[in-house]
Amino acid sequence: MKRIYQTFFTILIFLFIAAPLQARHPFRLPNPDAPIVSVRWDSPNAGTYSVQTPYVRLHPLFTFKTDDFQEYALPNTISPMNDPEKIVHHDTLSALIEHALYELRLLKKKAKRKKELTHFKIIQHKNFNFKKSCGLIVLKFKKYPFILKLFMERPSTFLAFRSTGIEPTFFFYMGGGANRHLSGFTRIKNRTAIKKKIKQQRQWNGWITFPRKWFWMPRKQKNMVLSAQNLAGHESIKTVIPGVYAVIADEIDLEKNIVDLPHKKKSGMIMQLCNDLDMFIDPHEKNYVFTTDPKTGKMNIIIVDTEHFPTMVGILKEKSFKNHSRWYAYLAGKCLLDMYFQTKKDLFNAQGKISALALM
Repeated sequence: MKRIYQTFFTILIFLFIAAPLQARHPFRLPNPDAPIVSVRWDSPNAGTYSVQTPYVRLHPLFTFKTDDFQEYALPNTISPMNDPEKIVHHDTLSALIEHALYELRLLKKKAKRKKELTHFKIIQHKNFNFKKSCGLIVLKFKKYPFILKLFMERPSTFLAFRSTGIEPTFFFYMGGGANRHLSGFTRIKNRTAIKKKIKQQRQWNGWITFPRKWFWMPRKQKNMVLSAQNLAGHESIKTVIPGVYAVIADEIDLEKNIVDLPHKKKSGMIMQLCNDLDMFIDPHEKNYVFTTDPKTGKMNIIIVDTEHFPTMVGILKEKSFKNHSRWYAYLAGKCLLDMYFQTKKDLFNAQGKISALALM
């Protein structure tokens, strides 16, 4: 399996390095019929940042909006999953997050120093650009058993997909303009969709669980207006999305009641589960925690990350895979095809396609 991962990432790194080579000749004018996507702050006289590219699609760029957050907003009070008697107030968590935002914006001036936050531990920042304060950063509350996935963008960075790492570049081309900021909208809605699918499947129902999740937005929220011209038959279309938001989730104890399964068996179970869920979630093994119920002794699988993977990689219809090696081979092949071997007609026809697996 290690060799498979190495081969896969070698291919991806080659594609990333070669990505600029796919551009048309520098003296050749861009296709005047290609869509123009623009982003600006939702305020008078705000500057606009635009990109003209044939690789974008109506979905996911214009599927999500700020109003989607209301249904799953962080409540006034919550209790830790393992301590229901304890009460944590919305304002308490919010104040800590607001302070983290302030510190992250200061860190760009301290790029050479160790990245530390007062109230949080940084647990993942591979898709975050500290110098530009944009992308996705994953934090752990030091005082409370919750995980914070913080999404930060502004008009000048939203379309600059190469600024936050290698993965966002592939997602942009494979998902028709997809990025982490957009896919974050899917994490809670997809959790609900997966739970419904599991209830309909006897082999999984009863022993798959999820951490709870809520959306959070800053007190002084700044929205971005995302618009496009000449996209999928629309002369003009727009939506409004937040510049900053977060997903708060229960922290999973990775040392308590963990089941140590043979790698082959664990990998096979994960892939079978993902196949049965129509690949709505990424089969990456770090997204799954195998535990044992201390009272019943029954094994339980906790699905940690519920990002809607078909949105990120542009899967349009149901797929199934025998194992992880075939899954990664499919992704590498799809990435190569989407980036280099689509005709003008292919790109045009794809603009308005809605995946049969889309969260609508």
